[in-house]
Amino acid sequence: MAAPSIKGTAFQSVVEDLRRLIEAGRLVPEELELRLEAEDLRILDDKVLPGLWYPLASYQRLTELLMRTEGGGRSDYVVARGARAAERLFAAGLYQQLERGEEIGAMKRANRESWGVHEGSLMASLAGAIFNVSRWRFVVDARDPAVHRIEVSEARALPEVSRWAAQGFIEYTASRLTGAPVRVTSERPAPDRIVFTLRRARS
Repeated sequence: MAAPSIKGTAFQSVVEDLRRLIEAGRLVPEELELRLEAEDLRILDDKVLPGLWYPLASYQRLTELLMRTEGGGRSDYVVARGARAAERLFAAGLYQQLERGEEIGAMKRANRESWGVHEGSLMASLAGAIFNVSRWRFVVDARDPAVHRIEVSEARALPEVSRWAAQGFIEYTASRLTGAPVRVTSERPAPDRIVFTLRRARS
């Protein structure tokens, strides 16, 4: 079985930002050796390629080091990084799901229709292109059509930093595709389960 991994498209900016901190003298070799494993240091020395897979364990350690050094240890720092990652992927045009989602969003807005399971599933399916572990499912709340969820099962291998980054990614993506501000929260009710809740922001 393949080791839990993340695609280079979602890992590139983490490595680039750590290199920036190293070049600025905010991270010294002694701290890198203390906080990171040999595999992480090799990744820092190499070029991260968008199409390759990288260990989730390395992503976790490198992101936690960024969060500690630049984000004051705050999870909202990683949430904001996730939103910026989504913005970069839209600009790069690498994922067909995002392009298709924008087309559907425009059609839905023109017809004054709400998103349904099929459309939201396009967004959830992007996770399968970024992580080689876990299963993601888009769900419309039967009691409140303004509330949606993305439920993640088999998520034990996903570290908390990936949950926070995904929260920001989903919030930016959902807001862009629906053409209206969407607020996203997340929780891990069990070690192998994560739930993202999407709500339209109140005007």
